[in-house]
Amino acid sequence: MKDNKYTIPVNRLLSVAERALIEWLLNNGISEATTYKIQLPNVHVVSTCSCGCPTVDLASGDKAERTTGPSQILADAEGFSPEGVPVNVILHARENELSELEVIATDGTKSFSLPSPEKLKINK
Repeated sequence: MKDNKYTIPVNRLLSVAERALIEWLLNNGISEATTYKIQLPNVHVVSTCSCGCPTVDLASGDKAERTTGPSQILADAEGFSPEGVPVNVILHARENELSELEVIATDGTKSFSLPSPEKLKINK
């Protein structure tokens, strides 16, 4: 995401916690979500949120930026971060590619850790 004051460009592998959370979301999201599991081995983080939350933008292969365009929500969950912050977690796909793991504090907290799947429930 070029020239976006809301993100910090990075190029790194998914953390163990990010990978576990994305796998859980793909397994428990909408019925089409499981078809995206094949992409997971090639997904990496291309930017993080500048506010301090654990939201990350994702890309596959050698891409340096996430795909853009209309979002398809693959999974939507709510629960709590390790610090007890209430969170909403949304896994987005754009142009048929995993593109964003969005983690929002519903109480406005800016800095908190990534929740584990055990602390979440899927919104139906």
